[in-house]
Amino acid sequence: MQKPAFTAFTLVASGGRLREIISDAEISLPFDPKVDTVHPAHFPIKALWDTGATNCAITKKIADQIGLSPTGQAEVHHANGVTLEDTYLINVALPNRIEVPLVKATECKSAGTFDLIIGMDIITMGDFAVTNEGGISVVSYRYPALKHIDYVKDFNTIYGTKTAGVGRNDPCPCGSGLKFKKCHGKVGSPNPN
Repeated sequence: MQKPAFTAFTLVASGGRLREIISDAEISLPFDPKVDTVHPAHFPIKALWDTGATNCAITKKIADQIGLSPTGQAEVHHANGVTLEDTYLINVALPNRIEVPLVKATECKSAGTFDLIIGMDIITMGDFAVTNEGGISVVSYRYPALKHIDYVKDFNTIYGTKTAGVGRNDPCPCGSGLKFKKCHGKVGSPNPN
């Protein structure tokens, strides 16, 4: 059986809009799945997806629990200033068999509900979207990245290029005499073409 070109997973909020994105994940001691024939045990963990974090981070509790040794140190910039924290090399397994090997993770403080922060180092390896149709948050991640998501292009495909670059207070290009925001600029408005 041929391996698919990508794998993906989707999280659907159970009660409205998400205030934080937390998923299941697993971490392990570092290994290269293309070279190493013996793979270390994976440990289940809760992960916070944080677009404000440059890199991944793990708590000291988890680093100690799985026997990680620091590989270096890094400056961490946060609300309380700048600190020097230990770094570790880990493998991160995300839902639906998404495995990211040899991730440099910085030590972080525990927040109680998660012990791993998924930072932009992993988020930008794939396609990441958060949508909120009908007040229900849906988070979807695909790895590796396959194509760009462009909501402006989608809008122009649906409503036509007549509305491209039209400001909310400009006259609507359909000729109605109304401001764009009161005519075809409204959510759910008909195609102006």
